[in-house]
Amino acid sequence: MDSGIFSYYMSEDDCIIQEMPRKYRFGKYTIQTDLKTSFSCSTNQLNGCAIFGLAVNVMTGESENLPEIILSSCSNLIDVIEYEKKIGGKYILIYREKERYYILGDATCSIPIFYNTDGTFICTSNYQYIVKRNSYHPDPVLQEIRNCGEISQAMPYDLTVYREIKQLIPNHYLDIGKKKAERFVNYFSPQKQLTLQQVTETVTPMIERITDYYKRQFPIYCPITAGRDSRVVLSFLCSDGTKPMCYTIRHPEHTEEAQDLVIPRQLCIKCGFPYEQIQDVKITDELKNKMDSMLGEGVYSLRTLQIAQTIRSHYPNCAVINGDIIGQVGKCSLHRDIPLWFATPNYFRCKLHNYSKESKKQLRLWLDEIKNSGECVNTFDLFSIENRMGRWAAQENLIYNLLGQVYLNIFNSRSIIYLWTAISRKERKKSQIHIKLIEKKMLKLLEMPFESDENLIIRLSKANGLTYLLSSYAKYYLECLKFKRGK
Repeated sequence: MDSGIFSYYMSEDDCIIQEMPRKYRFGKYTIQTDLKTSFSCSTNQLNGCAIFGLAVNVMTGESENLPEIILSSCSNLIDVIEYEKKIGGKYILIYREKERYYILGDATCSIPIFYNTDGTFICTSNYQYIVKRNSYHPDPVLQEIRNCGEISQAMPYDLTVYREIKQLIPNHYLDIGKKKAERFVNYFSPQKQLTLQQVTETVTPMIERITDYYKRQFPIYCPITAGRDSRVVLSFLCSDGTKPMCYTIRHPEHTEEAQDLVIPRQLCIKCGFPYEQIQDVKITDELKNKMDSMLGEGVYSLRTLQIAQTIRSHYPNCAVINGDIIGQVGKCSLHRDIPLWFATPNYFRCKLHNYSKESKKQLRLWLDEIKNSGECVNTFDLFSIENRMGRWAAQENLIYNLLGQVYLNIFNSRSIIYLWTAISRKERKKSQIHIKLIEKKMLKLLEMPFESDENLIIRLSKANGLTYLLSSYAKYYLECLKFKRGK
């Protein structure tokens, strides 16, 4: 699609990608990109650094000349990984150390990074470019993993249905020469527990700098629901006195009394924010055919495509801010306070919503990799960051990117995310980070209640870690039965 954004193709080959007319040279590699996404590069006698996408230093607010700043501050890959912790946004970073080349994603790899492990190296935002270039075919074992879950769910670890293609996940860098991903460690010793006040005071200016940076780039629109995540986003978007346009998508299943319709409307009236409810648009045959040609038929979520197209139809040329990361990590939405010894391949398969034995085997490999690395961030949070944000959310981002709809997150920085993991999960599950941030930015937003769990079973399942664990398994096996019956 010629309207794409955050699209790139990197290879030693100098081929023509019509959707990516901009061409750059980085050492021995050619990098092609779309017309809308920025690319900056700096080199010296030994090393080089390039950044594709939107990046800002969350400590200083600097966004200009970041590759040059990185080269002047860093002499090797370890230095770069440490410096990258200070960057927020939506980007990929390419680093050359003498004759060795490496790629890093942002904190959650929100721009997908696909690469092949054989033949001439290719790295790209859409794996289909590699498939078509090298005439790859799906591997039967990997295809079975893909078939044993809804298409909207992600595959485990770094797998695709092609044996020769991997996807880079967070907390890894890609060694281009080896065509292999290597894990880097955030903490070699247990994180020191921090208080909510300490973390709030530290992360607030970081989030503000990412927010301000995005505001300088695009008109900003804020999707608002009855929940907590979107309200934190709203508190930062309006903290300078501006009143961003807020909206809620009204889906066919919504009733007039639905909390996700009633509460946002009342909240925006109370606070004086412009607000509207918009209806789902219909996916046209033309749009579906275009997406099929870019991704393949039946291999992406039509629901995600519909939502992304609905936003683009109503608010063209704007950026939408989502709150995924603060939900996944800030309130431990996938795991709550389940004791750490239940962080097993079986449990994570439940949260992956995959019903194959092979997926369990891959999750065991992922856990073994973490254990062998010495990483001390707890595996529940790592699953949310790497397998949920790095895979499931990246699938969503790919669809938004191909449509040309800018889809951003104001929490996307390792400095922010790993400060949140220093707060106990017992506190986080109660949305204490959300509440503290809203109190600091716009207290009035707390005068309207959040959504409530109307279902008694849901309330019981969230009573404590054990009930949540049991309900997760029960839900998984019920869904598994329904899934297999529907096949």
